[in-house]
Amino acid sequence: MKVLYSWICEHLEGTLPAAEMAERLTAAGLNVELRTPQGDDEIWEVDVTTNRPDCLNHRGLAREAAAAGSGRLKPLQVTVSEKGPAVEQLARVTVEDPEGCPRYCARVIRRVKVGPSPQWLADRLAACGIRPINNVVDATNYVLLDLGHPLHAFDLARVEGRHIRVRRAGAGEKLVTLDGEERTLTVEDLVIADETKAVALAGIMGGANSEITDTTQDVLLESAYFAPTAIRRTRKRLGLDTEASRRFERGADRAMARIAVDAAAQLIVELAGGEVASGVLDSCRELPSPATISFTLEGLSAFAGVAIPEAFVREVLTALEIPFQVQGHSFSCQVPTHRVDLELPEDLYEEILRHWGYDRIPSVLPPLREGPGERRGSFPVTDRARDLAQGLGLAEAITYAFVPEEVELSFQASPLVARGELVRLENPLSARMAVMRRTLWSGLVEAAASNLRRGAERVQLFEVGRVFFAREGKVQEEERLAVVLSGEVGAWDRRRPVDFLDLKGLAEALAEGLGLPPCAFAPLADPFANGCGAVMQRDGEAVGVLGKLSEKAQALYDAPRPLWALELVLDVAAAPAPPKFQELSRFPAVVADLTVRHPLSLPYGTLVSTLWSLAPEILERVEPVVRYRGEQVGPDEVKTTLRLTYRHRERSLTQEEVNAAHFALMEALAAKLSVSFS
Repeated sequence: MKVLYSWICEHLEGTLPAAEMAERLTAAGLNVELRTPQGDDEIWEVDVTTNRPDCLNHRGLAREAAAAGSGRLKPLQVTVSEKGPAVEQLARVTVEDPEGCPRYCARVIRRVKVGPSPQWLADRLAACGIRPINNVVDATNYVLLDLGHPLHAFDLARVEGRHIRVRRAGAGEKLVTLDGEERTLTVEDLVIADETKAVALAGIMGGANSEITDTTQDVLLESAYFAPTAIRRTRKRLGLDTEASRRFERGADRAMARIAVDAAAQLIVELAGGEVASGVLDSCRELPSPATISFTLEGLSAFAGVAIPEAFVREVLTALEIPFQVQGHSFSCQVPTHRVDLELPEDLYEEILRHWGYDRIPSVLPPLREGPGERRGSFPVTDRARDLAQGLGLAEAITYAFVPEEVELSFQASPLVARGELVRLENPLSARMAVMRRTLWSGLVEAAASNLRRGAERVQLFEVGRVFFAREGKVQEEERLAVVLSGEVGAWDRRRPVDFLDLKGLAEALAEGLGLPPCAFAPLADPFANGCGAVMQRDGEAVGVLGKLSEKAQALYDAPRPLWALELVLDVAAAPAPPKFQELSRFPAVVADLTVRHPLSLPYGTLVSTLWSLAPEILERVEPVVRYRGEQVGPDEVKTTLRLTYRHRERSLTQEEVNAAHFALMEALAAKLSVSFS
């Protein structure tokens, strides 16, 4: 909020220099963020918190400055000279929705002459960020900035029947507001209307059909108090943020409605001539009794941790215009109408302590429970998964557990996602956080795609976290590990694009490190690209999925490069096994290659695992050498060459022993898998 230093000083007796006043206001919680010199004056930008609408004006800031020791607040004196007929003979006000409008005050000023405002007034409004319009409208804006209460001026001749009605809008009712936009209203919108039509959006903006023009002679001046929720609801729906709505939706001063209408009426007469009709149309002449808050000096001192003198409490409450009575050490305070934020004794403590100075309150650390903490649940497994992933060169990401439903459903075909129903939030912060994730990919793929869109050439991310399912009316959780790769891998001089084997190698390394039982890999289509996906199974149950995401999934994230994703279930991980020692053999090994011709449909993993199941004790290691497809190999076949290492731990092997074991293994493998060795 922009204010003028000199304007604040007009409400004070005995002020301080601008720099010192700004410093004291900031220390009291009203941060003067920017000071811009303007001649002999200064324009300040003050950060006013949303719970302090009483400070969205010069008098409110002057009150705070006085409490902070920058002079004394002058009494507010408003007088208005009335002349001519009673206002009841000139206009009528009917409040049909007293809940939405608890108070509506109006005055009539006749025979005004609309024209430009004097330069001093135009300069003040411009300095505070408001465009001068004409002397009548500018007078209402001036009072708004001075006292903080929004007002609106109607051309009384354009108000049908000279009758103001405060009512709910009809469904689909139209109103062209002062910004030239036609608004379509609902039955929840509060409007100011005449006998035939709406003439203003209550508390937000006036209507073009009743605005002040150069031909206006008689003015109906509105000063009301509208319910904050009604204003906030319409403002949010229409996206119409104005100086008036900003104050009404935070809570205006119900008593100030009458004072402001007098001040504005008198200023209009001074600027535009005319006369103020006798009396005020006021829908609520008796205000509700003020709330009372009581506290004791002992309670205040215990809350602060330091003794606060009674004289200081009296001084602050008086400066803030909070009426109080003292009995012994007990204070009984009446909440003034301009302080909508005071409800509890702690609210008054804050008022006193922020002027006492938070830096004068001693700092004391809260007591902590002694003894080391204890980690329970799944932490051992998740910590091990993180260590393994980091050891494999992956970077950790942490994403939200709340994700968009559209993204979540794009992975519906994954067998790990289909383990339970979707969990929807009852009151999500936004549509992008509408459901709880059933796969870590929801956020991790978005993080990877975001990095790629910003120019990253390679992305290797992992996340360890929980996913959530609805099963049998309950929400259940699972620990997961997910990986997303994209871009290139390999040494600096041998770069190549990520492929399925890179992902499968990671999956096997992670599974081994986590103690997962041996898994079979089976092809999986959706949500992967055709021929580029697999599911890891143990006893027919899916414990992992991996592959290249389909183009549809990539398009959803706007990923500029292919994304390879892996997800493992951690709940099946075994406890870490103690390390085993095996003495190195002192005897030489014998190496023999074995070329197996087998169907293309036979996975390499099945071939090797079967070979190990048939292997003699002296077989130490099996390594892949080459896979060949081409001439002399059928279109549905492939030749896989394996390197077998034989070694006896207690003696040297003879060639005859190795040959016998090697041929026996070939015979058994051929019988088991129907493979050949030609």
